[in-house]
Amino acid sequence: MDIFGQLGINTTAAVQFVLFAIALIFLSKVVFGPYAHALEERQRRTKGGEDLALEYQNKSVELQTEYETKTRELNSQIKGIIDAAKSQATKDYEALVAKARSESEKLVHDNRTKIAASVQGAAAELKSQTTAVAMAITTKLLK
Repeated sequence: MDIFGQLGINTTAAVQFVLFAIALIFLSKVVFGPYAHALEERQRRTKGGEDLALEYQNKSVELQTEYETKTRELNSQIKGIIDAAKSQATKDYEALVAKARSESEKLVHDNRTKIAASVQGAAAELKSQTTAVAMAITTKLLK
């Protein structure tokens, strides 16, 4: 005990140590215990939330890849439909143009034939009237 006295440690230090131990036990039971329990509960809930968030993130990645796949398929189907409609429209256009050309050629041919017939008829009529006109002119000149 002499050593303790030389170091300046007396019964007050022992009393302080006992009071510290009592305060530590009291605080660990009243304050630190519930705090540790609440912290563990929070971590447990947070960990569950993290797992849930990770699961939702994985689901969202899966859904996004599925969405992209379906979008590509839909785009290819739409492209196929558009290409088919374009080719059909081109065929229809070419058929209509060919039909219009043939009808216009037929109309031109028919009109040329009518015009030629009218010209020949007019020429024949003029030939038939030429003698009558020539006679009329000569009679007028000779009178």
